[in-house]
Amino acid sequence: MPPVWTDLAGAAALVKDGDLVALGGHTSQAPMALIRELIRQGRENLGLVAVPTGGLNVDLLIGAGAVSRLHFAQVVLGEYGMAPHFRRAVEQSVIDCWEYP
Repeated sequence: MPPVWTDLAGAAALVKDGDLVALGGHTSQAPMALIRELIRQGRENLGLVAVPTGGLNVDLLIGAGAVSRLHFAQVVLGEYGMAPHFRRAVEQSVIDCWEYP
């Protein structure tokens, strides 16, 4: 069992390539430091579950090439509009998507 307390790098190291990861909370409360650390560590082929919706957190992971599949109701950057990496990945069929309206 992993330790109860760990640093950011240790927490990100618990996520392995190919894992299914749920990202919850509002975009403003997303664990962005952890998202950036997953990207820095080069995670690949992740599955994401955006609960209830995805925002910058999901878009950055997609843009970094870390995501291969996504379960979502919506991925948007709020008042900034469409999430560009998400949109491009869907248009180019780079990731498998399951939309839950």
